[in-house]
Amino acid sequence: MCPQSTTLDNDLTSFIGRRKEIAELKIVLSSTRLVTLVGVGGVGKTRLARRVGQGLAKGFAHGAWFVDLARASEPALVANVIAEALGVPDQSALSPQAALAEYLAERELLLILDNCEHLLQACAGLVSDLLRSAGGVVVLATSREPLGVLGEHSWPVPPMSMPDLANVAPARGGYVYGYEALELLEERARTVRPEFTIGPVSRAMAAQLCRRLDGLPLAIELAAVRLRALSLEQIVARLEDRYRLLSTGNRGGPARHQTLRAAVDWSFDLCSEREKCLWSRLSVFAGSFALPDAEEVCAGGEIEREDVFEVLSGLVEKSIVLCEGTDEKSRYRLLETIKAYGHERLVAAGEDVVLSRRHRDYYLELAERSEDRWFGRDQVLWCARLQNAQANFWAALDFCLATPGESLTGLRMAGALVFFWNACGHLKDGRYWLGRVLETAVEPSREKVKALWVNGYVAMTQGDNTAAMASFGDCLALTAQLDDPMARAYCQQFRGSAEQFKGNLEEAEVLLEEAVRSHRRSGVVNSLTVLATAQLGFVSCLIDKADRALELCDDSGAVSEAHGELWALSWAHWVRGLAYWTLARFESAAVALGDSLRAKNALDDRLGMSACAELLAWVACEAGASRRAAQLLGAAKALWASIGHPLFGSVELLDIHDGYVERLQSALGLKAFGQCHALGEQMSVADVLSFACDEAVRARDGEPRLTRREKQVAGLIAEGLTNKQIATRLVISQRTAEGHVEHVLAKLSFKSRAQVAAWIAAGT
Repeated sequence: MCPQSTTLDNDLTSFIGRRKEIAELKIVLSSTRLVTLVGVGGVGKTRLARRVGQGLAKGFAHGAWFVDLARASEPALVANVIAEALGVPDQSALSPQAALAEYLAERELLLILDNCEHLLQACAGLVSDLLRSAGGVVVLATSREPLGVLGEHSWPVPPMSMPDLANVAPARGGYVYGYEALELLEERARTVRPEFTIGPVSRAMAAQLCRRLDGLPLAIELAAVRLRALSLEQIVARLEDRYRLLSTGNRGGPARHQTLRAAVDWSFDLCSEREKCLWSRLSVFAGSFALPDAEEVCAGGEIEREDVFEVLSGLVEKSIVLCEGTDEKSRYRLLETIKAYGHERLVAAGEDVVLSRRHRDYYLELAERSEDRWFGRDQVLWCARLQNAQANFWAALDFCLATPGESLTGLRMAGALVFFWNACGHLKDGRYWLGRVLETAVEPSREKVKALWVNGYVAMTQGDNTAAMASFGDCLALTAQLDDPMARAYCQQFRGSAEQFKGNLEEAEVLLEEAVRSHRRSGVVNSLTVLATAQLGFVSCLIDKADRALELCDDSGAVSEAHGELWALSWAHWVRGLAYWTLARFESAAVALGDSLRAKNALDDRLGMSACAELLAWVACEAGASRRAAQLLGAAKALWASIGHPLFGSVELLDIHDGYVERLQSALGLKAFGQCHALGEQMSVADVLSFACDEAVRARDGEPRLTRREKQVAGLIAEGLTNKQIATRLVISQRTAEGHVEHVLAKLSFKSRAQVAAWIAAGT
């Protein structure tokens, strides 16, 4: 369900020139489905692609979407990064590439893939597949070389336009305006020296500087920053020295690579010793990082912890480090060119392994702290923090996998991220990393035990019960060997849910009861132990023990609310809604499901949103709101499709779903049902949230307003029909009829059927 919007926010700095290139690219993209902007690093491929995307976004039904592939550390993660940028819920049992292709199959959008060069083969294969399977997708890629895909239009990005040096000489009439490189230099220089202008005296030197930098935007911007302390003449003189050194060391390299290298070399040399040190150390971060991250990982030696902010600020001022956001939400990152340069320096200093291990240890501690503190009032904040750290978690796990003797640490980290995988929508990532770290774990260990049940839990949530049961089986064997009763309890808990989804309800009840008892004996109270009680309630709903389910939900909800827990509470609300539905207390079901849906939206829990929309459709059908119910079923279908297994694959719930579809098709007719259903499938997530919660809001507002179905029931009560007769007349179960009667009495605050008859007779 891709919203009609764009991920291309306005640029933080003004965009200079490129009018000719933008116009030409718009024409090319109107007839070509794959265009790759190629050129040396620093030539402005990314900025140009973003600008073109901003101009074309409105021409695509689902907008333009920007994906920075520099975050993908290895080929297997390319599809994951693209799916995350597009907002594809990370909960399908399909492979990431297959899920992405399915998601894009019916969409029309411009997909901008930035920084493809380091994963060229993986990008080429994925783009080729997407172009075949998703006819409405157009791809604009940036790379230092073409992808090599059939039908690709390779479009070289030229340097910015510059004047011939002879044309700026006084004898030739001086500078002629309109050259992009000089405009960029002047514009960026004014950010550090507001009074700066390129006048008659400085034109020749400014043109010479831009020529020496080959018109590369990145190099020009780096030079412009130095105008705070140096003149144009001084910069050109220093740059000349660097070129001599560079040409001696790398005569065979492409000229533009030499030019950019010289600019970065020169910028590095103009940094203080502490800035050089921090620059190289910051290269261990993947994606973005916050100030506390840099303080913890990069402090030491000549840089004291309390000095990191000052040194970092200096790098920001020099445009070495980019600052995003404001105040306490500020985050920092290095351009890939700058990061690669810093890493070379780190390796040369012999600090790369030490800093990588320190980085890994920091994010391991963050992962374990997130698990310990998840049970509390800050779950939404923890979700955001973990999302921000995603690329660094990947880098840390990569280090564990690539470094001998670090397999146990990799298991620890992957297991500690249990809530990141399951509550924050990263099930595919979880399966990938858990699978890889488990492959390296040969010896029995408690870390392996935990990784096994977490892996089973993730697989079960995806609906891959075969893989889940295999993990649970291995886990149980190890728990017996290592005498780990807590791990056994978690394993039995999620194995119980897996059995439930397979249709083995009695076995599921036994396993979940065992897990709940074990948790209570241990005295451990956290989100998973509280969730176990709600899971037992879920099974109880399906075996005609709705009253027991409500009691279990009350227990789970009370503990969650006392600790400010939101995630497990949202599932308790959902199970409560299911229990009320089984008791035909549909208004109460709507209220509970509305509470669940709002909580799940705060956590961006698409799995939970799907489940809520489904049950609210059932409630709407019982209320006689057939069109609304059909639309909700359409919305639920779209959400379930991104997960892979509607209604958790539960045979019982799927049978109920099919029954409601038949009822609505009969009530509305196939054509009207199809129209309403299709309307729901096309809704955005925000619209689904608002639409689905409307029933719950109406249920809470206190007005004596009856639904259409309830008005029918009230009329039949006035005719003197019994509950059984009402059920027969409306072709519903007697329990459902009893529920409707109870709702009518409750809404009208009446105690007898006679009062309902009088109310109808009064024409109210």
